[in-house]
Amino acid sequence: MVRKLLLPVATAMFWIMACALCFAEPIDFSDMDLRFVDAQGSTGYYVDMNSVQIKNMNEATARVEIVKADSNCLYLYTIAFDRGKKTYQILDSIVAAYDTKEKTGGSSQPLKAQSYAKGSAMETVAEYIYSPQL
Repeated sequence: MVRKLLLPVATAMFWIMACALCFAEPIDFSDMDLRFVDAQGSTGYYVDMNSVQIKNMNEATARVEIVKADSNCLYLYTIAFDRGKKTYQILDSIVAAYDTKEKTGGSSQPLKAQSYAKGSAMETVAEYIYSPQL
């Protein structure tokens, strides 16, 4: 009985430790050109200008970093924007501790497109991507 449980338990422990090591590595920001876009309270919004891919006058993708300073959280999203429809879709995400930049979670599963409101931070990010940068 104990022998039958040993292999599955050992295998599960291996995968748990492997996943923990994957998340424990810090995010590499060396290839990013993060630009501050907007803030709402203690939450800051940044765009990685090196990741911007403009398809046409309405559709673009970019990495967007959202920092929630009051909870020491950093969210790094790849987002598809559609200015014509006023929507954004999170394509993948990384969650990390802001101070150490160590990954604590994330997902490669795209989420359903969401609308953004006029004057919202997401609208500001979408418009920033298209504005001429000096």
